[in-house]
Amino acid sequence: MPTSALNPRIVERPQEEQQRIDRETANLALYYHEGCVHCIRVLRAIERLHLKIDFRNIREVPAYRDQLVEQGGSSTVPCLQIHEESGDVNWLYDSHRIIDYLEQRFA
Repeated sequence: MPTSALNPRIVERPQEEQQRIDRETANLALYYHEGCVHCIRVLRAIERLHLKIDFRNIREVPAYRDQLVEQGGSSTVPCLQIHEESGDVNWLYDSHRIIDYLEQRFA
């Protein structure tokens, strides 16, 4: 991952705040594949925001694609799986909506 000196847009946080963010992002998973330009856009935003999110490549692990279709309702990527504190699971499709969600919650 590039350092903020190389990319000034990368978010830097105090250690305590970063640890809190890391705990919050433990409830997130991004379903993607490497050839998808929309996925790349989301991956760059995750890198810039310095987020630790579980990455699930649907081409490398067919079970991830199956989960996406069975639980999320579509094989479209990127898709952000969000486990809420209430126990609900939300599936957020569309790169712009995913990036907006991440920026509003973690920027």
